[in-house]
Amino acid sequence: MSEEFETARIEMDSLIESVQSVILASVDGAGDPLSSYAPVFVDESCRFYIYISSIAKHTSQIRRSKRASVMLIEDESVTENLFARKRLTVDCQALIVDRDSSDWMHIISKMESRHGETMSYLKELVDFDLFKLTPGEGRLVLGFGRAYEVSGESLKDIGYVGGGGHRSK
Repeated sequence: MSEEFETARIEMDSLIESVQSVILASVDGAGDPLSSYAPVFVDESCRFYIYISSIAKHTSQIRRSKRASVMLIEDESVTENLFARKRLTVDCQALIVDRDSSDWMHIISKMESRHGETMSYLKELVDFDLFKLTPGEGRLVLGFGRAYEVSGESLKDIGYVGGGGHRSK
């Protein structure tokens, strides 16, 4: 991996570690889009875990389609330039983690450590679902002229976004 791609990977890992929630995109049966958000835990394989209420509109959409897009984005208060916020957007396959499984217990414990007292309360509610969002392809933007395609296991494959960059008149 080139030094540039290694630097991009380090910055992506830092972004993943720094955010507490993801912006979610889902679609209904007619293809109408919905954006929302959810607190997140990201494991060592870059799988995203969200614990969301069954009465939320996005839950039924994700449950039906088994797909979601997630975006992790740099906080506005720390960005160098509002037009070039660091962000990672990934298309994911979504599966519900069985509440009776050891995986559920393990991930809920991780989420409780990360998100505290509210998660301790919510884990007891049976009308919430834990989704595992497994990444497919995505895009990592680290600033102007620094956009990358990411894919593969743990999003380790990084390459340039094609097209030659931005153009002006």
